[in-house]
Amino acid sequence: MKFLTGLGFLLAWPALAWSASGYLYDCDMQDIERGRGWVSPKIAIIVTADGVVTVVDALTLTFATAPVRANVLRDNDKRLIVKWSLQNVRADSGRSFANFDYRASIAKRTGQVELTAGPRTFDAGLRGAGTCVRRTQ
Repeated sequence: MKFLTGLGFLLAWPALAWSASGYLYDCDMQDIERGRGWVSPKIAIIVTADGVVTVVDALTLTFATAPVRANVLRDNDKRLIVKWSLQNVRADSGRSFANFDYRASIAKRTGQVELTAGPRTFDAGLRGAGTCVRRTQ
């Protein structure tokens, strides 16, 4: 899979504007090899002022062609945990999956992110880890 790197594509995307009280987690994934092509090297998690969360990375732009909405599983002083899905994805091998699920857990104090990904019908998932920086501008 071809991955877009850098945040340049995010800044040009008009739907990603967030208000002064919203914020963005700019995440750099360090061990994407463990994700076997299903974990992007750069992930943005956008939280708007009203609490709506969207995710954008190379995979969402490839398969959904736009940022996707995420569900918040937990948002407290210690951690933000969100999940999202991509529908009708196809691997380079030609194998297709109806739903490919993602879950990101960000430690707010350190910015460490743990990501799991995998087809909904699989018991074991792929993993990735990295660091996120919270940005308000």
